[in-house]
Amino acid sequence: KGHIIFDHDGTLVKVTNGQFQLFEGMWELLEELQAEKFTLSIWTARPRNSTLEIIKRLGIAHFFMGIYCYDDGLPKPHPAGLAKLTDGFTKDKILHIGDSYTDIDGAKEFGIDVIAACWNDPKQKTYFETITPLLATSIDECKKIIRGKYV
Repeated sequence: KGHIIFDHDGTLVKVTNGQFQLFEGMWELLEELQAEKFTLSIWTARPRNSTLEIIKRLGIAHFFMGIYCYDDGLPKPHPAGLAKLTDGFTKDKILHIGDSYTDIDGAKEFGIDVIAACWNDPKQKTYFETITPLLATSIDECKKIIRGKYV
């Protein structure tokens, strides 16, 4: 159906004082997307060992077909990780969801749509709306954007 690539910190996972937890509603979003036959991946600036440990502990590792981390090659915002994760998909079927300038910049350089995930910090919306038309201040808004792209 399509390929959706998530950033880790601040998008999938809330980081508070060194503790990691899923954002409320994220588990349900991942389940829905998997049930609808989306390919899901992670593109992160976090090291691989740490990323794998966190997603296994949170019980979400099984949702993801691919993971590209800081230490796997050229880091964000270079789009090499996106290219590796999405090999075989046309760019119009790929969507990235991230909460940082490097997410937005890397996705735009790669030529794919990107949702600015502002649910961790709604104040980001003011900045991100100047660089990308797709913004979500909640996971429900993110779902609506995904539905709009893949109707």
